[in-house]
Amino acid sequence: MEKISFDQLKVILKKEGEIEKDVKEIIDIVKKEGDKAILYFTEKFDKVKLENIKVSDNYIKESRKYLKGEIFEYIKEAKGRIEKYHKKQLPVEFKLKEKEIEIEFKFTPIEKVGIYIPSGQSPLISTCLMTIIPAKIAGVKEIYISSPPSFNGKIHPLIIATCNYLGVKDIFSVGGVQAITAFAFGTETIPKVDLIVGPGNKYVNFAKKLLYGEIGIDLLAGPSEVVIFSDNSGREDFIEYDLKAQIEHKDGLGILITTDEKIGNSISQKIKDGYWLLVKDEKEAIEIINYISPEHLQVISKKPNIFKNCKAGAIFIGNYTPVVIGDYFAGPSHVLPTGLTGRFSSGLNVLNFLRSYAIIKCRKEFIKKYGKYIEKIAEIEGLENHKNSIKARNL
Repeated sequence: MEKISFDQLKVILKKEGEIEKDVKEIIDIVKKEGDKAILYFTEKFDKVKLENIKVSDNYIKESRKYLKGEIFEYIKEAKGRIEKYHKKQLPVEFKLKEKEIEIEFKFTPIEKVGIYIPSGQSPLISTCLMTIIPAKIAGVKEIYISSPPSFNGKIHPLIIATCNYLGVKDIFSVGGVQAITAFAFGTETIPKVDLIVGPGNKYVNFAKKLLYGEIGIDLLAGPSEVVIFSDNSGREDFIEYDLKAQIEHKDGLGILITTDEKIGNSISQKIKDGYWLLVKDEKEAIEIINYISPEHLQVISKKPNIFKNCKAGAIFIGNYTPVVIGDYFAGPSHVLPTGLTGRFSSGLNVLNFLRSYAIIKCRKEFIKKYGKYIEKIAEIEGLENHKNSIKARNL
């Protein structure tokens, strides 16, 4: 790992690849040409000549045989933990009832959701669990999956089987920018959705950013990143493997912040990639952490409580709480904000799949009592017909 200063880190984190032109071009072509463009880009980028964009019922049925033994036990146990956590997030509706007015605060699920599951040769079954389960708990009725056909020209059967086990059967062999665009506008085969969720590489995230407004998005999640803070209570072997765990993701970023120069020097000799910073105290560390607002913050400290309000997608406390526990099993979704967005964005949760709204019912007495105040505000703002709307009811 390279030892750097906070100022050097700021420059590194703000560097973005020149990808905007490429992403916009793909979006424009898929928007115009639909399935034809999907087939073209899949062959170009994934080196796969698809016959069908939608996964067949036969392949779904065939994939189920892979859910057995320890794999099925993991999925079953993880499903239970993730469901338990997300059910606690369901919001409470309420009514505010007064003599002259009644107000209701309500939630309804998003109608159509597209979920992006990244995939290389390894099946990211954990992402299926971490995205589909909160959507299901929120009550989403129509869930669609897209994932690259990167396993022998198909989506990995474990991804297919896990999605099917969770009750999703509409799955499309599409990756990258073309998948996000297809969900945003719809094609002959892929439906237009209301919300796109799921992690992805820098191209997928840039496409989500550009298409926000045409469709809703959850957050900008990916590539993976971890910041580990350690004082002299950290175990070097734990820190080493925890940094390597995130760096092994494509374009993954690992950063160590420490008050112990010995730990920094030692770890830097064992890890080729990433960066480390030496700080004088926890206060300086927190300033840097809040600037980065990392996807994952791992804290190994004799004073862990002072880090609990740090800006991060998720915070992992202590030597025995590696990020990997959150990746696979703890309960909260591992779809978390990256790229400096943790300062204003939250990890994927049930609320992402709900829309809230108010229902208001006034009686004439409310306007008689408060109309003069409303009329005055409209008058101050120069909106004459706003004022008249109340005045007509208050004669």
